[in-house]
Amino acid sequence: MTASVKKLGPTEVELEIHVSPDELVAAHDRAFRKLAQRFKLPGFRAGRVPRKIFEQHAGKESIESQALEDLVPEVYASALKEHELEPVDRHHIDLDRKTEEGLLIRAKVAVRPEIKLADYQNIPLVRNATAVTDADVDHSIESLRKRAASLEPVEDRGVEEGDVVTLDYRGLIDGQPFEGGTAENHTAEVSAERFVPGFAEQLHGQKAGEERTLRVTFPPAYRASDLAGKEAIFSVTVHEIKRAVLPPLDDDFVRSVSDRTTIAELRDDVRARLEAVSAARAREDLQRQALDALVARNDIPLPEVLVEREIDNLVADAKAYMQRIERSWDEYLAAKPTDETGLRAEYRAEAQRRVKSSLLLEEVAKAEKLEVTTADIERELDSMARSYGQSREAVIEALRRTTGFGMIVDTVRRGKALDFLVEHAQISEAPVAAVATT
Repeated sequence: MTASVKKLGPTEVELEIHVSPDELVAAHDRAFRKLAQRFKLPGFRAGRVPRKIFEQHAGKESIESQALEDLVPEVYASALKEHELEPVDRHHIDLDRKTEEGLLIRAKVAVRPEIKLADYQNIPLVRNATAVTDADVDHSIESLRKRAASLEPVEDRGVEEGDVVTLDYRGLIDGQPFEGGTAENHTAEVSAERFVPGFAEQLHGQKAGEERTLRVTFPPAYRASDLAGKEAIFSVTVHEIKRAVLPPLDDDFVRSVSDRTTIAELRDDVRARLEAVSAARAREDLQRQALDALVARNDIPLPEVLVEREIDNLVADAKAYMQRIERSWDEYLAAKPTDETGLRAEYRAEAQRRVKSSLLLEEVAKAEKLEVTTADIERELDSMARSYGQSREAVIEALRRTTGFGMIVDTVRRGKALDFLVEHAQISEAPVAAVATT
């Protein structure tokens, strides 16, 4: 077998693979022996039927078909290895069968581009760390107290900020009800973050059994575009008001929410957690900077098939999100406004960035011989199980049914390449800012 390669474009090649007559004859012989093992004919043991008799009953075509089925993938894989080509899509095969001259196989295939990496070490990065203050620790402990709070009914006053109320509401826009504007026995904390701006504030002072009329205007950038910027009138009846009673901040409270025994130990734990979160965010920011720099330093051609595949992923993610929030796909498109073709055009730039990032990180991993170990895969599986709230076995089974473990290997390898960029970067420290506690 001999193979030559012809470049059709930056990310597409055509392989010409010539199989000699002798190799083709040998392939036919192997195919006959393989088929004869399964062929049953009265008077002959399995595998012992003469070839001429086999051809009379099964036809020469069956031998040729089996020979090509076995031979083409084998010589194609060999040609890819010989010319160090990495396909990114299925190939398109043309066969020229001339027994006296052997077999000519032409295979067109999309491949990874040849990448000559620009310098990826000593990338200048800025570490944007945040300081954890006593106020941050106090805020986190106060959140723990709120989660451990008990609720007691309120009968001697109206609604106040932070109360938990049970209410009915019915909203109208231009005299017409709208989707999501009506509810009965809805329970929620009275907080500006829980309602449309202005709604919670107008509940203040309202007593159980009282009905009020509220006027609110949906924000211009409201998630449901058909409501954005519109004024709504709500009829609201409060049925029940409860206030949160926070537990006292003492050692009993500490033991109820943690495995610590004193307030001082709890504060130390909370501070350590906040510092770990701050460090993780700073690390993620360094990785983002490093990846942005790697992408900016390298201009490479992108296989269109990979870009289209990534656009498919983005569309699928958008559809999955709409399902989670129980909204229709048509509603999502109407909010753009565009059809799915227009949406794919919008996603193209992001898809190209993702494909380019992946190709470059894989090239860094290859250049630095970064290997993925069994322990790496085990850690990634555990991380996925925690993220999805599933057992490790459930994650493994889902992978077996879908993408397989190749996706995990690629993810881990790219992560190692990103870590390498940060570890070999020139990092300067930005002034330390206070950590955000919200």
